[in-house]
Amino acid sequence: MRYSIIYIILLSGLLAACQKESRIPIPYDGDKIVLNSFIQPDSLIYIRVTKSKPVKEYGNLQFPALENAEVEILEDGTRLPVYWKVINGRGYYVTNAVAKEGKKYTLNVADSGLTSVSAEDSTPGKPAIKNGSAQKNTNRVRFTLTDDVAKTNYYRIRMYNAEMVGGVMVPNKKDTVKFRLDPSLNNSFIDIIGDTYYSEVMINDERVNGKEVLFVLQTSKRVSSDYMMVEVNSLNAGGYKYLQATYEQRLGGSIDLSLDASSIFSNVGNGYGIVAGINTSWLAFAVQ
Repeated sequence: MRYSIIYIILLSGLLAACQKESRIPIPYDGDKIVLNSFIQPDSLIYIRVTKSKPVKEYGNLQFPALENAEVEILEDGTRLPVYWKVINGRGYYVTNAVAKEGKKYTLNVADSGLTSVSAEDSTPGKPAIKNGSAQKNTNRVRFTLTDDVAKTNYYRIRMYNAEMVGGVMVPNKKDTVKFRLDPSLNNSFIDIIGDTYYSEVMINDERVNGKEVLFVLQTSKRVSSDYMMVEVNSLNAGGYKYLQATYEQRLGGSIDLSLDASSIFSNVGNGYGIVAGINTSWLAFAVQ
């Protein structure tokens, strides 16, 4: 028995000695400006400007902020002033005025030694949602979305348990409810329904174009909260593609090769990142 133990120890040591870290080389086109901003009507505009670097720098995957960049933002051609502000340890260029619905925003950024970049998008209309409902000890949540046939909209759906704070219902952002489209009641989406439960679901315009659609969401756990809130974001095509491409990176909780800015969708000319309009509606309701 003693010899068996010694053999196992020696074998473990040999295996550890033979281990070699494998790193997959990823093509890199050189340092570029990374520009990120989701523009929400009735909110200040926050613009994150950083510099890309190779993913091979595994020990430090944070892109360095460009604090002294020249940042220009135009609202339908009119320039908006911006200032630098650090929020939770991250630097942003921030507007003094809030964004407006239905406006086109153009961002131009220049920094010494890097190619200038630009991107633009418009802010979509707010999603029309109503009739949120759920019952305790079940795993179904319902709401209705009415799509504007005259516009091409894309949607992201998320759901939270909520609580009353000072007489106002607020979502618990740390208590995201995982769900899927109910396979027995959502025939219009049967080809995208799977067995996995998600923190968010993306819906393209073709699925709902001009329709009033009843969404039945099947939750991974039985409903136990007294209050719930459904969040629906309206997006244009660029924002929709970016959120789809970065799903694992944003929600997977692990380092993924998509951290390489060149491997995901971008609408930033000569650089990386995303500038996208987004408009959010909240549906709050008491659980029966």
